[in-house]
Order: sequence, then C-alpha cells, then structure tokens
Amino acid sequence: MLAIRSSLFYIYLVFISIVASALLVLTAPVVGRHYRFVFVRFCNLSIIYAMRWLCGIRFQVEGRQHLDKKQAMVVASNHQGDWETFYLLTMGIPVSTVLKKELLFIPFFGWALAMLNPIAIDRKKKSNALKQLAEQGCERLHNGISVLIFPEGTRIRPGRLGPCTKGAAMLASKAGVPILPVVQNSGYLSPPKSWIKNPGLVTVRIGQPIVADTSKQMHEKMVSWLELNLAEIESK
Repeated sequence: MLAIRSSLFYIYLVFISIVASALLVLTAPVVGRHYRFVFVRFCNLSIIYAMRWLCGIRFQVEGRQHLDKKQAMVVASNHQGDWETFYLLTMGIPVSTVLKKELLFIPFFGWALAMLNPIAIDRKKKSNALKQLAEQGCERLHNGISVLIFPEGTRIRPGRLGPCTKGAAMLASKAGVPILPVVQNSGYLSPPKSWIKNPGLVTVRIGQPIVADTSKQMHEKMVSWLELNLAEIESK
C-alpha cells in the first residue's frame, strides 16, 4: 500500500513539475520575480499537501512568530530529505536557494529552478563557490530576498546534525542580516535514499533570528541552536 501511495505522489510531482516549469519558462519575459515566487510557493504548497493526502505525511510548525516578511534573512536548515526542500519555499517569504548547479540541468524541474534566480554553486571549485555565494547572496539579500542554505551541504540521515560549513554565517555577516535557524525531522518519513514515503508527523521548529558581532560567533550560535533543537524534536 505504501508503494502505491508513494507512486501516486510521484506521478503528481512529475505532473506539477512539468506544468509549473512550462508556465515559468513561457511567462518569465513578462512576469516579475515577485510573482514567480508567489506561483512557486503555491506549487510547493500543493506538493506538501499531496504528500499529506496521498502518503499521510502531516506536519506541525513551531515558532512561526519568528518569520518576518519584511526582513531578508539567511535561512539555515538541517537537511534530511526532499520534504523540507518543498516546505521551506512555502513560508511566505521570497527565498533564493543555494544549490548545486547540476540541478539546473534536470529537465523541467531544473528549468523551473532557474526562473527563480537561485545561487547555483560549483562544488568542485570551492574558492569560486564562496565568492559566488558572497556576491550573489548579498545582491539577493539587499533586494529583500532571503537566501536558503543547508549548512550540512548534503542530506544527513535523521538522528544527528552533520558537519556545518561556515557559508551561512559568512553571508549573513557580510550582508548585515540575521540567520533564521530551522530544524525538522522529515528524514524518518521521507528518507534520503528511498522513494517510499512513510506516514507520520514532521515537526518543524523555527528559531529566533540569530545576530552576532562576528561571522565566527554567528556560526557558533547557529550550530549550537541547530544541534540543541534538533535533539529536542528528535526526542519527542
């Protein structure tokens, strides 16, 4: 039964990806970036709720009061599966995602991502990647667009926080904006190396924006908060 429900979800995911990508590509010359963000938020909401209705993956969100639609921030979240990649684009704030440039080459899905002006990083060239993150990230933030970063850099199995890079803190410090920390435990229900979706409840916790005098202090505060709060929601 789980396989059937998961298959139905992926059929819907492919359908909405093709339709949304086609619309984004065709309308990009005449539709502003703000409206593209709104459209993609709606599409991602439909995917989140399709996962709920078809696969039984429910979710609860703690700390919504920390979201500030008027303040651009660096959104830093742990990364366990695909669920949060959809959810984090539905929080009601314009978000530019930091991602591997290879993702932009995926038919339909990658084309749609490209229409949202992501920060596509070449991980093989680390020094250039940091420069690109700093330049493009500051441009997005100064224009009122938050930047989403997964500090772990890759999906980590649930139960622990993986090693975190300093890119989020570096960008936030350089741009003079806070870090909005987020933890979630979707990996139990939407595992990183399995296409089967398991029913259950995802807990998302949004923290108070983090500010500090230096990039190092900001990074330490971010990692400490992520570790502590991930452990807390894992123990529920």
